[in-house]
Formats: sequence, C-alpha cells, structure tokens
Amino acid sequence: MQWMEIVPIVMFFMGLFGLITSKNIVKSVACLVLMEMAVIVFILGLSFRAGILPPIGQAIHGDLAAVADPLPQALMITAIIIGLAVTAIDFTMIIHLVRKHKTTDWNEVKALSTEKFDEC
Repeated sequence: MQWMEIVPIVMFFMGLFGLITSKNIVKSVACLVLMEMAVIVFILGLSFRAGILPPIGQAIHGDLAAVADPLPQALMITAIIIGLAVTAIDFTMIIHLVRKHKTTDWNEVKALSTEKFDEC
C-alpha cells in the first residue's frame, strides 16, 4: 500500500472516532467533513499513477495507455461541491439551533428538545 492509500484511511478513522466521542455539534460536523475529505483523497489516490498525462489533447498522439482517466477526478469535484453545500446547510442549522437553545452540546439540545416535546 502507498501512503496515498494509508493516510486517508487513518484520516477517516480519526474523523469517525471524533464523531463518536464529540459532545459538541460543531466538532461533529468538522469530523464529518474530515471523513468526507478522506474518502475523496482515497479515491483520487487509487486512481493515481506516476507518469500519466492529462487527457486533453493526448488522444491525437494515440498513446492512450499513458493518459489519466478523467472520471474519478470529475466525480470527486462533484463530491467536493456537494459536501460544501451540505456543510453550509449543517452550519445554517447549527446557527438556528444555537439561537433557539443557546448551546451546541448534544446532550443539552436533546434534553431541551424532549422537554419541549413532552409539553405538547
């Protein structure tokens, strides 16, 4: 295994550990972003080969074995954009939650939410 395969696996499990042990909602979102970036780096690392050329303009020369596959790169760019949008929505919901409950602790929010639910 190369370092481009080992490092993302370590990053993913660091994010998973942080997600499981974190009591703060903002830290949980940061751990989710770390896990997402680890998956993206892992997939790009799997498609990496030394000495490959960009796919643009290489089909003319006829040497298609030395051309990079653009599909993993295109998929990962899409994943980055979707992850950015999801993270923005997460932080928007956190801002709303903090304005309503004045806390970012999972346990306090759960307790406040169940109290409001019990009153109904």
